[in-house]
Order: sequence, then C-alpha cells, then structure tokens
Amino acid sequence: MMISLLFQIALSALFSLSFDDGAVPGVSGKAALFDGFDSRIVMPAAEVPAPGRHFAVDVWVCPVAFPKSPCPVACRQRADAPGGWSLWLDARGKVHFSVASAGEWVSVESPGGIALRQWSRLTAQFRAGSGLYLAIDGREVARTPLELPCVEQAQYDLWVGRTPVPAPSFFENQNIPIYSSFDGVIDELNIYEDKNAFARILCGKFLRPEPPELEARVLPSGPDDLPWGAWYIPLRYYEAFDARWRGSVPDVVIGFGPEQPWRVVFWRGISYAPCFVTEKGNWMCNEFIERKKVTGWGCTESMSDKHADYSSVRIVENTPVRTVVVWRNLPVGVNQKIPYRSDESLWGDCSEETYIFYPDGVGVRKMDLWSSHLGDWYEWCQSLQVLHPSQRPEDVLDPSRIMSVAAMDGRSATYGWDFEGKARQNEPSLPGANIQVTYLQSRWNPFLVLEDGPGTNEKGGSGPEIDRYAGRWSEFSLFPWRNHWPVTQDYVIGRYACVPDAASHTYTATQYNAPHSIEGCKMTKLMLCGCTEGDAGGLLPLAKSWLRAPELRCGGVVIPYDVTQRAYVLPPSVALSDAKHLTLEASPEHPAEGICLILPGVGVQPAGISIDGKPCEGFRSGVLQAWDGPVLQIWLPLKAAKTVDITLL
Repeated sequence: MMISLLFQIALSALFSLSFDDGAVPGVSGKAALFDGFDSRIVMPAAEVPAPGRHFAVDVWVCPVAFPKSPCPVACRQRADAPGGWSLWLDARGKVHFSVASAGEWVSVESPGGIALRQWSRLTAQFRAGSGLYLAIDGREVARTPLELPCVEQAQYDLWVGRTPVPAPSFFENQNIPIYSSFDGVIDELNIYEDKNAFARILCGKFLRPEPPELEARVLPSGPDDLPWGAWYIPLRYYEAFDARWRGSVPDVVIGFGPEQPWRVVFWRGISYAPCFVTEKGNWMCNEFIERKKVTGWGCTESMSDKHADYSSVRIVENTPVRTVVVWRNLPVGVNQKIPYRSDESLWGDCSEETYIFYPDGVGVRKMDLWSSHLGDWYEWCQSLQVLHPSQRPEDVLDPSRIMSVAAMDGRSATYGWDFEGKARQNEPSLPGANIQVTYLQSRWNPFLVLEDGPGTNEKGGSGPEIDRYAGRWSEFSLFPWRNHWPVTQDYVIGRYACVPDAASHTYTATQYNAPHSIEGCKMTKLMLCGCTEGDAGGLLPLAKSWLRAPELRCGGVVIPYDVTQRAYVLPPSVALSDAKHLTLEASPEHPAEGICLILPGVGVQPAGISIDGKPCEGFRSGVLQAWDGPVLQIWLPLKAAKTVDITLL
C-alpha cells in the first residue's frame, strides 16, 4: 500500500487489504476485479480486528456498472437483521455508509453518484456519540448526526464486493430480494480506529490514479461485411459474462451482404429472441409470446428466461435462395414456472417461431403457440429497442419522429412522441394500420407488416391495430427505460433504469392482429419483417405482394401461394416440363415484389430464366436436399404491376 505517496501522509491502519496478485492494475500494484455476478472476498471475523468506539473505512473503487440492489464495497453486518456496518453503492452510483442502531439502519448518503470506469476514493467514518461522515475523493460530501456510543461488529465476517444477504431491488419488485456483487475494481481497503483518521485523510493531497483498461461492453452482432446467409457464430460480449454460459452451441446471425448492411441476431444473451441490428449498431426486437400472469411472478415470456434454459435456435435451411431459422422457446415466469402446465401430462405452453428470409432482406415471421388456454390473454408483437450499456433511449429515439404507419388502403401517418400527460401505452395510431417502420436514427430501420385478415385480435378488436406509447415515464428518461432485460442475470420481474451502465431496453408500440389459424391447441400468427430505408407508406406494394399476391398460372393450373413462406409452391401434379412456362398475373392491386418458386422433387437447377423473353438478371436458384427428396428453390428479384411471362431455361 502506497497511501503516503498518494496523499503525502502516513496512517497506521488497524486492518489493510491490498491485492498484489490481483487481475488488473490498481492504485498501487495490482487490484481485484469483481465480475458483478457472484465474486466476493470474505474474511472470517476472527481474522479482522475489531475497532474501538471510533472507526473509519477507506477504499478505492473503479465501477464498470452499478448494482441493482444495495451492494457493499465492504461490510461487517448480520445476516438476519440490522447489525454492524456497510459501505455500499446504489443503482445510481450514490455512496452510502450505514450502521445499525437500535435494530435499524442509520445512513449517510452522497448527494450524487460516482463516475464509471475511473477511480474514486471512498472514506467513511463512524465517530462515537457524534455521527456518520462520508467523503469522496478526499472531500467531505455528507454527514448524519448520531449519538450512538459504538457499533457491534466483532462477531461479523468482513465481506468485500458482495452482499452477504439478498436485498430488494431498487425501483421495483421490493418483494423479490436479490444478491448483488460489485462490478468493477476494488483496491487498497483500510480500516482505521483513529478518531481523527477521517480528518487527516481529508487534509491530504488528492491525486487521482489512472484508471485500468477494462473491457468495453457492446452487444455483439458478429463480424462486419457478413455475406448473405445464416451463420453459426459464437458472439462474445465480455469475458465475465461469457464465462457464465454453459454449453458450446454458438449463436446465429443472418447477413444480407454489403448492399444491405444490417443483420438479424439470435443471441443467447437475449434468450435467442431475434433482434434487428442496423448499420449504426442500434438494436430492435419485435417481442415474443407473452402470457397471462399465471405462474406467480409476473408475465410469462422468454424475457424471464435469464439463462436461456428454455430457448434454442437452429438453422434449418441455408441456400442461395433463402435461409430458415427456427427459434423454440417456452414462455416462463421469473420463477421458471411454465404457464398452464398440466399436473397430469406436464405439458405447458410452448412457442416456436420460424423466420424465412430472402435475398431482398424481407422475412416471414411465423409464430406458433401451443397452449391449453389459447383464449387467455397473450401478446406477441411489440417494438422493443434494445440498448447498449452506454445508451439511453434518447440516443436511438428522435422524439419528433418515432414511427410511421400505413394501412392497405394507402393511408399513412408519421408520429412523434406525445409527452403530454402521464405515461400511457394504448394510444391508437392510424385505424386499420398494419404496416410500421420504427426509426432508430439509422439509415436502415426495422419494419413490420401484419397479416390483416378478419377476426378477433388479442386486444379484442377486429383485424390489425397498432398502438403507440406516450407521456413522460420517469425522472431518468422521457421514454420508458428498463434494465431487467436483456442480459440481466437477476431473477426480477421488472426494473427501471436510471444510469446507462448496463444493457437495457425501451418500447414504443404494440401491434395486434387476428390469428392466421387456430387448429386444436395450436395458434399461428404471421408478419413480414426486415429493414428499410423508407417510410411505412412506401412498403404498401410489398405488403400487397404478400397479402394480395398475384395469381401464378402454369397452363390452366393456378399455383398455390403459401403466405407462411412468401412462396409459390408447385404441387406434384404439375410436371416439370409444364412448370418451365409460367404466367404471373400481376396488377397494381396484386403486385409482385420479389417471388420465390418452390418445386418439390426437382433436383436440377435452371440454366437461366427469362421474363417476357428477356434474361432475368440476378435470379438465384438452389437445391435443398430434404429427407423426402430434392427441392428446387428459385428466387426472382421481380417487381411487376402487370402480367408477365416467366420461362425457365
């Protein structure tokens, strides 16, 4: 310990703890790096001298993120009731020094939070019969009078960087206590019994040491310039987080080539829920199945599956024509219970989402939900903006231009954020809207197109609806801002964010539409998704090409269009020789915006394709080797609003 060099004074500590074999550079020599999950240092009470009536605690800290429940930098306290003392941080980075008095905690609190990723010196003193004193960086910041003659602590272990007992989370879920560990670096812990130690430290000259170089924390989305296709890629966040995961199966990323510099990411840190990542690295998720509060702890959804115990992703097709990724998940409560689980069969709710993407960057999302209670409340689509640890909602949302929507009849509107009034989440947008673009201050922004068939939607209305959020949400952000998801390992239902120190999320709209089908205990919902450079109104031809697809004829036979695949699937009754000449009866109300042809049983690719007698540039073909035989897939980058003839050469 080199306190004399830093402060030009020399104090005799009753107890000292330095970290000469630590992991990172410290104030002097090495320092201890705490992982923010379960790291700790525990010194048995017998090995820690007990001060007399007065004592002071002095320590250097360099936090990377703040705790989600009260986390001691150092403490000696009882496990079952207030007793002893604790020097701790809260979620805003404020410093607290607490001692037990008459079975209650009495505290002194700093007026503001300390900085992230730089050293701060915390000095606290209990002075018998006088009170509590707190200093940061050699300057007193707060004091609390207290006529307590002494603090009992001799029988308590010394804990460093970890709470010995679970404590309620800040802001929400006070009935769900959690453990917290310090996330960052701790060095040079000293405990003094000199009554004047606090004043003598404050008289010294403060010199802030250089902070250690610590890993950046950026949500991972794979390498730059990712080519077309789905790829198994082990996505790395930061070392301590990655080390916690069990299993070696990597994550999945879908790339669209350099002309479409965005991607779709299925990452274990978000329980594999697919996220669209723009060219600026801004993330958005279209949510997942969420069920009624029937498990005891909040809504049941993959958001509560902190370890991805009930979630998996796999690539099932990857050809030049399309890529198909399946994400299977069980919506669970924070207590890991599955909704509507039968005591007899043990089957409960299960969700499987299939994503089929084509080279134009447009994908079909097909969500299948199996449940014995399909009639109970559910939600499946919501615009969730996922934020990096350094981001606030204001960094990705422009209050004047949050989203645009459009309806199939051509009406469209653009909405900013309405800050008037209380926070609310049920503001209707354009009646009948089923097309939406969410703006993330990027060139490319996520879009969705809801299936617009008749029937009762999950809100109880008819057909598609898009509701937006509004109002002022908290003192920390004008927008809703929460950090219980993603990547959080704490089993809490919800929690507001107050500092951009950890991954978090916000949300701007919720979407509703009638099911595509219900068959027994299975419900299917559909939407198109991707990223666009335009507004919602500009996606109307694409929406019509999917929901009002033109007829494709082969001779006198109409080739079925499968809206769940965004593809024309030729039936076995159509001979290959006949399938070489097709007529697409496109029109302004039934346009074509890229088409896929599926020919089961065909294993030979065409040498070329012509449209109205002219070569089709940019077509793609591939053969999928399925268990029941080959399947020829053809992609045509065709845009048409009139009848065209297609010939396979």
